[in-house]
Amino acid sequence: MKIKHLLYTFAIVFCSYTVSAQTKVGTVNINILVSKLPEIAEVQKGMEAYEKELQADLKAKLDAYGKEVEAANAAFKDMTDEDKKKKQKEIFDLENDIQKFRQNAVQLVQLKQDELMRPLYKKVGDAVAAVSKEEKYTQVFTLDGNELAYIDPQYDITLKTAAKLGLKLDEEK
Repeated sequence: MKIKHLLYTFAIVFCSYTVSAQTKVGTVNINILVSKLPEIAEVQKGMEAYEKELQADLKAKLDAYGKEVEAANAAFKDMTDEDKKKKQKEIFDLENDIQKFRQNAVQLVQLKQDELMRPLYKKVGDAVAAVSKEEKYTQVFTLDGNELAYIDPQYDITLKTAAKLGLKLDEEK
């Protein structure tokens, strides 16, 4: 009876060891790594230059608007009702253009930042993948967003699940 109990214990310990040996999970703080890359200074310079460019464009639009309003005010008393309506519409269109530009500027800045940061995140992602493979991690989560930064492809069941569903996917995702 003791031998049987000892064998069960050994089997449980062996199985739990092999199960735990199959997966190795790690974490990484991607944003800290990206912020320490030397290339970040170039990204910041690029963003500053882009923001100055947008500010210059906005200033040009505001200057044109100011001149248009000034000219309209000076000539308003001599205009016909139809000309006044046309001028008011032109000024209104300029106001709308400025408003749209301001709204779009926030999105344009975000797009530019994403464009400039993408190579840095790729560089860090490639390094995370290399370290993960060297250290035999099966999964690595980011600390900043709790997302997967790396997963060993052998644990990806997308293709098997697609086959189960009767879907055909390309081998490379």
